[in-house]
Amino acid sequence: MIDRRIFLALGLSALGTCGRGTPGGEETGPPPKEAIDGIVSGGFAPAAGLVVRRGGKTVFAHSAGVANAGRAFRTDTKMRIASVSKLAVALTAHRLAERGELDLDTPLSTWFGDALRHPDYPDVEIPLRHLMSHTSGLKDPEVYWQAAPGRIEDLFTPDMWLPGPPGGYFTYCNFGWGILATVLERQVGERFDLLADRITLGPLGVTAGFNWSGVPEKERRAGATLSQKIDGEWVAQADAPEVLAGTGPAILKAPGFNLEDYVIGSNGTLFSPQGGLRVSLEELCPLARTIAAHPVASRPAWVFDPATQNGDTDEGYFAVYGEGPQIHPAADSPVPGVKLIGHHGEAYGLYSGAWHAPELDAEIAYAITGSGEGFPSSTLHRTVNTWFEPAVRAAGTILKR
Repeated sequence: MIDRRIFLALGLSALGTCGRGTPGGEETGPPPKEAIDGIVSGGFAPAAGLVVRRGGKTVFAHSAGVANAGRAFRTDTKMRIASVSKLAVALTAHRLAERGELDLDTPLSTWFGDALRHPDYPDVEIPLRHLMSHTSGLKDPEVYWQAAPGRIEDLFTPDMWLPGPPGGYFTYCNFGWGILATVLERQVGERFDLLADRITLGPLGVTAGFNWSGVPEKERRAGATLSQKIDGEWVAQADAPEVLAGTGPAILKAPGFNLEDYVIGSNGTLFSPQGGLRVSLEELCPLARTIAAHPVASRPAWVFDPATQNGDTDEGYFAVYGEGPQIHPAADSPVPGVKLIGHHGEAYGLYSGAWHAPELDAEIAYAITGSGEGFPSSTLHRTVNTWFEPAVRAAGTILKR
């Protein structure tokens, strides 16, 4: 089991106040670099890293461990970043809306007909923007990805709908992002991975890509494998060395299928928009900064109301959501008193996060590339907050000096 004391030590070290004691003279813990190194040397994760920026400049960056096959994990190492990927998808949608190429108030039935009308509320239209705030009335079916050449409609079942009318109740839903990517393809007539690069990733000046699409070969070879510890050994769960050594996008496809034969708009899950972005910690900072500055994406689209219980908060982790990013209000933030806008990630043993603090003009990006035996598997979003709260608090300490 991962020892929470390692993360606590990282938090107490206060990132930049290394060795500083408490008011009573007691030492708060090891320096931050030592604490990050300890996550790896203690066997709690194959690799770990943290980047803190302020005013567009890096004020702290450190990493430790192995990315894959003996290659060192660095803050510029690309990895599958899990749900932080949603920030890039949302920014793509919002930028298309700004350009007049997409209307986020258009109902999903425009592209999918009755297939995306709630069977119990067929007269209630679901605007596209509700997918990004997780208020569409959809929940994740058992499987929410489709191998090529299948169509996304093949995943639609009655079980994907929540009880009650769409529109106001929050339930975190990965499937909505595959639907959103499908809509973007149908609306623009361009494959999602290429569209996201043209509209969002390229203009940010990063070489990130969904499912390794467009990532330079050298950076892919140096990418991180995501692992879980099983019977005392780290076992690859995503991006094993043979995948990193491959060429072309890493997609789910039937034998003999060629990506050139893909029908645009048929299956937006193909490039894993819900979590398949390969990106480094350093590259996450401008992404978080950019979407947090977007006046529409970052405005509250859903706020939990205790009186009406209008959402599944995952034991209090979710309180406010924008159209893409999660929002931690200052009164309910891992960095006490500091509002955060961004996203966490959890998949295949990885835990990650990328956040912008608007009042501090700062960003925080962090990740571990694997988790050990006995790591909690329930209430995952709350778990992410619990495990990384010390790291985020630590980053906040240096930012508030």
